[in-house]
Amino acid sequence: MAKFTNEEKEKIYRSLLEQGRQLFSTHGLKKTSIGDLTKAVGIAQGSYYLFFQSKEELYFAVLEQEEETIRTYLVEKYFSTGAFSKEQFREFLRESFAIMEENPFIQQLHQDGLLETLFRKIPADKLEQHFANDSAFLLPFIEDAQANGVLIQKDPETIVSLIRSMVLLSLQKEKIGVAHYEETIELLIELVTNGLMNK
Repeated sequence: MAKFTNEEKEKIYRSLLEQGRQLFSTHGLKKTSIGDLTKAVGIAQGSYYLFFQSKEELYFAVLEQEEETIRTYLVEKYFSTGAFSKEQFREFLRESFAIMEENPFIQQLHQDGLLETLFRKIPADKLEQHFANDSAFLLPFIEDAQANGVLIQKDPETIVSLIRSMVLLSLQKEKIGVAHYEETIELLIELVTNGLMNK
């Protein structure tokens, strides 16, 4: 098996993420093979396992990168000023739903039981870390809003869980019913905003 310098490893890792995102977005997880990935990156198939134990693990790493990009965008747009109003929170929720619905990579998650496959194949500690990262992203803003009396005094982790649960509904459009989906989500956003915000 080829030996790589640390610099080469970093370059290959970044290339696997980049090519993985492209191939998974185009062909999906099932139709993308490890051979496709290694060919695109220019390494031997055996070398792939120096970086990831399975293609699901790479998919999960790409997903985390995608979510990090989305989180950074949302924070800069809605929370960087330090202000926190009902309208701002409402718009944050609306845009979170829109991103989930429009992002082809994230939309794949609810096709062909992909989410369940990932949960089965990804080690429990990685999943726990993933959910912890979700919480770490929102917690400071929730705690700050509570300290300023803008947000109700409930456990911040529970509020993060509520927001995560809401946004995950975007993956259940067909089950909710396409005909009433938009109105349902808009009403839910309104109820949650009014229920959580004091001002």
